[in-house]
Amino acid sequence: MPAQFGREESKSLVEIWRPRDFESIELHRGMRITQEYPRHWHDEFYVCAILDGDAYLDCPGKSLFTPRGTLAMVPSGEVHANRKIVCTFRCIFMEFKALESALEQFMEQTIPGVNFRTARIDDARTVASFLRLHRSLEKPGSRLRRDHSLLVFLHRLLARHSTASIASLRDGNEDSAVRRSKDFLDEHYADRVSLNELARLTGLSPYHLNRSFCRKIGIPPHAYQLQVRIARAKSALRTGSSIARVALATGFADQSHFTRVFKRLVGDTPARFWRRSKNVQDTPDVPH
Repeated sequence: MPAQFGREESKSLVEIWRPRDFESIELHRGMRITQEYPRHWHDEFYVCAILDGDAYLDCPGKSLFTPRGTLAMVPSGEVHANRKIVCTFRCIFMEFKALESALEQFMEQTIPGVNFRTARIDDARTVASFLRLHRSLEKPGSRLRRDHSLLVFLHRLLARHSTASIASLRDGNEDSAVRRSKDFLDEHYADRVSLNELARLTGLSPYHLNRSFCRKIGIPPHAYQLQVRIARAKSALRTGSSIARVALATGFADQSHFTRVFKRLVGDTPARFWRRSKNVQDTPDVPH
């Protein structure tokens, strides 16, 4: 759970935590923070999304205003100062070596010239990708979803906001790889499957597999696995299994998580779905 700090919790609050399975990442979430940070530097690569209020980023030779809807990016080791004024934000600190390693592991290629500059990022798609990643790491959930969110954000950051040169992928016969991944998720729908695990199974890089799966199936692997879980859950609820048992059997973190996802995808709560299924089963056959 995030650690909470703040003198007036009803007005300002900062939460800090490290997500499961991603020890090299530290996440911060701040609400209505007013504070000035003097000139400093840190070992980690830093990205911060401004959700409300104002913030300023000062570095040698320039001062950047980072309003709502922008990202502030600072490479590791670069001296800077920043100010936040009634600011609500989400930020990530990530070890730079881990960032390089994650990119090269996901793409299975050496990526020369990975350099970033202190900058304000206004690109809406990059901001949205960052927020999806941050929120996916906020609570326990699908490892596949977290891997996908991290891969999409890092690839976009690398391609759009660094000096690196990324080799284009050559499309081969991907049908069998996607089919094997799909079959594996059908069988292991309740397990914490990672993108690296699917990649090893198919012989493609995680990036190549994820892209191919999205293109051929229409949704990424984590979303497909979630659909399979919900389909299995509906079948189990129709047979009268309890909601708590179904949540556990289909791989959800807890009953509350199961209920949120079920309602979002089915349009009804598991309890109402269960009662409706039971009423249908209990209704005697009436000849027309």
